[in-house]
Amino acid sequence: MGSVSVAGAPVTMLDLESCLGKAVAEVLATMLNYQAIVVPRSDNRITPGLSAIVGFGGKISGFIALHLTLEGACTLASGLLGMGFDEVDDIVSDAMGEVVNMLAGGLKKYACQSEELFKISIPSVIRGNDYSTHAPKDSEQRILSVQAGPCSLTVQLVVEQH
Repeated sequence: MGSVSVAGAPVTMLDLESCLGKAVAEVLATMLNYQAIVVPRSDNRITPGLSAIVGFGGKISGFIALHLTLEGACTLASGLLGMGFDEVDDIVSDAMGEVVNMLAGGLKKYACQSEELFKISIPSVIRGNDYSTHAPKDSEQRILSVQAGPCSLTVQLVVEQH
């Protein structure tokens, strides 16, 4: 990605990763009362189940994706909404879309300071057992594995090279 200038200061991929980590911690603590613990990764493989994805574009373009098991999605949705869920339905899918939307908003808040870095699209949610996500060839990505209460989740940040 190199860096882009925001309010006269460069923003690098490392900065964006740090800002995303802050957003993850804030969203999980505020909305779910979970402490987010980033755990080491041995690879960049994403386990299918449910993926909530929101794109962004502007001075930087890319996407943020939240990946978790179907059970994890039900657990997060239950904590977020105060309702019990045994299977993924439209409510659980919408809740995961809202969580990834909050993560993108948090990234924007922490990374942009006083100048707009990007605009956020509406989220999309994919679920199933036989799918994969791929970053564009000329992009840079960071993957955070997070333990949040009873849930393990993966947050993927992909930024296109300009």
